[in-house]
Amino acid sequence: MSLRLGVNCAVMDEDGRVLLSRRGDLGVWNLPGGRLDADELLEQSAVREVREETGIVAHVERAVGLYYLGGWRRLNVLYAGFAVGGELQARTEETRDNRFFSPDDLPPDLWQPVLTLDALAETRHKPRIIETDAGELRKIRARLAWRWLKNLLVGRREPKFPRYHIEAVATIWDDAHRRIVVLHEGQGLKLPSVICTGEYAPWVELAAFVQAQCGISVEFRWVGVEDGLNDKWFVFAATIREDDLRGQAEWSLARNAALGLDARFVDQVKPTYATDPVWTIYEPEPS
Repeated sequence: MSLRLGVNCAVMDEDGRVLLSRRGDLGVWNLPGGRLDADELLEQSAVREVREETGIVAHVERAVGLYYLGGWRRLNVLYAGFAVGGELQARTEETRDNRFFSPDDLPPDLWQPVLTLDALAETRHKPRIIETDAGELRKIRARLAWRWLKNLLVGRREPKFPRYHIEAVATIWDDAHRRIVVLHEGQGLKLPSVICTGEYAPWVELAAFVQAQCGISVEFRWVGVEDGLNDKWFVFAATIREDDLRGQAEWSLARNAALGLDARFVDQVKPTYATDPVWTIYEPEPS
């Protein structure tokens, strides 16, 4: 199995209200969102989900954060943006109701409220893990299975989660933001990275790999993503004291490191990464 990808989008109107949908399957309010389709970019998926669920055409302004859903092997990317067109629909095939809510008057049955609150706060935070009680997890899965069956009976078979190649990449800096941790690979160097299995949150898998390969303990922030039609690289950063490393790991001057393609990630991470907006670069389409 592999990590599943999904998106949510907090769409604001000119009065500072946030767009919420009442889900048709679970009956709770949440930010519009859903799974990525095959060969789809993350921001494209966020715009599509908003349009399908609410009728609103959204412009994505920024990435808010990453949320790993425990028990689902799923990573949701949260975006924030604003409405640029369309017409708000009272309900759609996927939703029972769609409305804009004031931040001071959010509905009490808000699904995964931390996503909405993070988007409204407009502050950077570390990636989050959202756990669901085992009993509640069973109830949700039963409702989703019933939704799948109903859609199948009316000819709207739900697609499977597409498989993407997903990697988590580490840029680990010294206090002066001059040197980075690298690993030897053949005749060259590379940044520490792992292929995301979905068993744990990507940043947890990455931290465990760094601990095993480099002998250091780090806590990561999400700083950027390279988004391709079939491949996704989530880039994380940490700053630590320049201690001794072990194994094939060493400290290297960031500007002089022979990192090959990994240099594209190093160039994007500035000393102010903890407060900078999350960046996105796009993988070139194959010719």
